[in-house]
Amino acid sequence: MNKLNIILLLAAFASGFAVVSVQNQSRQHFIALDKAQKQEIKLEQDYARLKLEQARLSNHKLIKSAAEKQNLQPPSAHNTIMVERRK
Repeated sequence: MNKLNIILLLAAFASGFAVVSVQNQSRQHFIALDKAQKQEIKLEQDYARLKLEQARLSNHKLIKSAAEKQNLQPPSAHNTIMVERRK
């Protein structure tokens, strides 16, 4: 009877240790998931900001006004040079 009690006590300790270990591992996974979700939100915000900035910068009126400020003109036919690739 004494050996059985010792075996059951060891099994209870092992089971308790396993439960604590699994709970700790679950907690660590939850923390990692939370960090990943926060990073996802930040990346989505950055992407939206960049798309908005791209749309703003690709606005034809903005490009035209910037070209006028720098005195840029579209190339004419006599300013265009054709370059042929030799084989």
